[in-house]
Amino acid sequence: MNSRNLKKGINISMLILLLVFVLQNLEATKVKFLFFGFELPLIVLIFIVFFMGYFTAVSFRKEKKEESQKLP
Repeated sequence: MNSRNLKKGINISMLILLLVFVLQNLEATKVKFLFFGFELPLIVLIFIVFFMGYFTAVSFRKEKKEESQKLP
């Protein structure tokens, strides 16, 4: 098994685990941020945090690749 298939398998497994976790946490929860407070379904909060982390990781990974290509 090459590394691409292994990475795809790990990503699919993590996504399945995330979906199981989310489906078990459907109730609403109160969220406080600075001076704001509101109720939000936990499923939405989990997805927001997951995608914020994912896009942060992707943006830093691309930045690192660009730096290595600039080096002589």
